[in-house]
Amino acid sequence: MKFAVVGRSNKGKSSIVATLVENDEILIAPTPRTTQISQEFALKVGERTLFSLIDTPGFEEAPAALEWLKQEPVPAHQRRQRVQAFYDTFQGSPRFTFECELLKPILEGAAILYVVDASHPYRPNFEAEFEILQWTGEPSLALLNQTGDGRYVADWQAALGQYFRKTLIFNAHTARFEERMRILEELRFLSDAARPILDEAMELLKTQHQSRLRAASFILAEFICEAILYRKKVPVKDESGVSEQDKERLLQEFQDHIRKMERESRRALAQVFQFKGLDSEEAELNPKAQPDDLFGRETWEFLGLSRGELIITGTAAGALAGGTIDASVGGASFMVGTGVGAMLGSLGTGYLAFSDPQLAGFKLARRMLTIGPLKSPNFPWILLDRGLLFMISILNRTHAQRGRLLVDEKHGGPTARLSKTDKRMIAWVFQKVRWMGRTEGSTSRLATEIRKAMEQL
Repeated sequence: MKFAVVGRSNKGKSSIVATLVENDEILIAPTPRTTQISQEFALKVGERTLFSLIDTPGFEEAPAALEWLKQEPVPAHQRRQRVQAFYDTFQGSPRFTFECELLKPILEGAAILYVVDASHPYRPNFEAEFEILQWTGEPSLALLNQTGDGRYVADWQAALGQYFRKTLIFNAHTARFEERMRILEELRFLSDAARPILDEAMELLKTQHQSRLRAASFILAEFICEAILYRKKVPVKDESGVSEQDKERLLQEFQDHIRKMERESRRALAQVFQFKGLDSEEAELNPKAQPDDLFGRETWEFLGLSRGELIITGTAAGALAGGTIDASVGGASFMVGTGVGAMLGSLGTGYLAFSDPQLAGFKLARRMLTIGPLKSPNFPWILLDRGLLFMISILNRTHAQRGRLLVDEKHGGPTARLSKTDKRMIAWVFQKVRWMGRTEGSTSRLATEIRKAMEQL
């Protein structure tokens, strides 16, 4: 199934194509005539093509073209042949170049998506374009690419409704997944031939979207688990030779590695959602350059959980862990495990929560200088908040947008809005990773909790 995206130059056609086929490499520019020839772009799931959109150049001489079509009286049932005659006459000539280029895929059977910029007032000189497209006889739908305040929408709808089967409002720069599915739902009604194709496409896209969310959750979970446990060791030849400069250098390398892990996770998340070469603007993990760095105090207080919440979730996580001990001995502990776990969780978390963020102390062990893992209980919550904020930015970005992806941390992190039950479970997973190391089960459980959190965003 193919759809020709047509309209006047510089009205958002390429943006709509980029959004619907998830291709951020399509050239989009604010200047007219960026698109000079028709180009076909396929939406695929794996190697399977679901449908194609053809990005066409804009109309240039529509009134003159319509005048040529009407030079001879043409009954309605022969109007398509008259449009074909127009194409055959002017194809390859210097006149009506863009009209021929956009009509070619339509005459080959592509359905029509006509795009207008509804931020500008309606003018009657558009009606020549409407009529030419109507003469082709192909099923058509009009998209109002609304980027302004909507004051002209009613006028456009009244005019377009006389020529097109359906008129929809669609902003290619803000349309989330659900809005893109709504467009495909409407396209189903253009023709009987389109319906089964688009039904199948929608099911495959919904399945793909859920798979992407699961994959993104695992990427974030794996990064957080790895960061929680990360430690760096370097051999020491002589204990007396360990200087403060050596320790500072090791601290810097430790922090740099966590930054690198986070950057790699961001690249993997972007690739999951088909963003290629995405450049993001996120608070860099640089304690010396920016106050809102992950290792800086302001970020520790701004993202993650409050100190009181850390004590509560730490207590709950300890109780969960203690309950696991009770279950393992068949209840013979008389619930001592639960009580001890809660006490240790509360005391340990409380002590760390009221301490400044810091690294587990430098120490010499078997002639190795060791740093890490980070012991602050808020550390994984910070990483989770940052990851969820990045995910929010990704899910709100369309492939028509250009420029850097902005990740806003200034309004706090999403984890503070999670339910107490969800927080307790996540805290328990963090504790389990600290105590037992990274396991497939803990990573999977954390990914499940992240997936649940994402559904609430």
